[in-house]
Amino acid sequence: MSSSPEASACRVLPVRAAGTPDPRPVPSFDAEPTAGEVIVATHRVTYSDRLKVFIGPHEDVDSFLRPLRRMDGHQRYSLDLTVLPEPMPATEVTTAVSTARGDLALQCAGSAEAMTLQLRTTIDHVTRRYTLGFPGHRLGLPTVYLPHGDGDTYVYAEEVFTAEHAAEIFRGFFRDSTVSEGLLRREILD
Repeated sequence: MSSSPEASACRVLPVRAAGTPDPRPVPSFDAEPTAGEVIVATHRVTYSDRLKVFIGPHEDVDSFLRPLRRMDGHQRYSLDLTVLPEPMPATEVTTAVSTARGDLALQCAGSAEAMTLQLRTTIDHVTRRYTLGFPGHRLGLPTVYLPHGDGDTYVYAEEVFTAEHAAEIFRGFFRDSTVSEGLLRREILD
């Protein structure tokens, strides 16, 4: 996330329509886990760059999205949902897996009333980041200021989400590793 409109002006490409090649959907499981059955982790959830939780297809994703409604932009300011490279037993999650950046992730930063959503994807060993938004005109520099933790971000008005709308996007991403085709992507170059 960039610190000012001026800093990001030369690093932003034009808006492009959404569409992710080769999405990796969550494996489907027909039955709930039974006692003694191995719990499978498919995603890592990181809250405000501190707390990490590993979740799988049997989890109630809404319980992990409730913190979106309590985001204040300062102490509770972000949520990152990263797809693990492959489903694995929760007991086999290593420090390397826990700290790896991940090839596919959806993250948000800001407060419950105004947050930005970013998609990170790696294709052919090249990582790309996109700010998600609604259709609309993006003229000039982004001017909507969104503080988050010790950082801040400037986005266009069409790129501001509420916690309720972000939860729907996260829910879809958790299920099938894609974001709605109705959302536009604005690529951010680091």
